[in-house]
Amino acid sequence: MKIKALWGFAGNATLLGADSSSVRAGQVFDEVDDEYGHTLIGKGLAEEVDGDGKTKTFAPKQSKAAGPKENK
Repeated sequence: MKIKALWGFAGNATLLGADSSSVRAGQVFDEVDDEYGHTLIGKGLAEEVDGDGKTKTFAPKQSKAAGPKENK
């Protein structure tokens, strides 16, 4: 998994595939453990990037509005 750090933090260097556990904002990691990468994304510390270096965006599912169950 390839991620880009949004904030500076102290992480696990082994799981990040980095030399140091100190992470700076804007730093990109190519070989991050999938579970650790998803944890960082969930906490808002990083975002997933594709091979071109562009951020992957996920749109919420579009659904129709729910109707009332009872009419009073």
